[in-house]
Amino acid sequence: MENSKACGICDKGKAFAVCPGCGTIVCEHCSCLELIGSGCGCVWPVYYCLMCMQDPMINPNAIFKD
Repeated sequence: MENSKACGICDKGKAFAVCPGCGTIVCEHCSCLELIGSGCGCVWPVYYCLMCMQDPMINPNAIFKD
């Protein structure tokens, strides 16, 4: 990912990460950090867009949020 790309959501911020749920490039303002774990004890930081962050079919931790 090039650092000069604009956010795919707000089109204003500089691209920061790619949402693993929908593949949209997001800026820091339009992304949410989530820690995803596996049964082996490994934990990965991922940055979801605001929509995928709330979708339990994409983010396994969404069901634990209000």
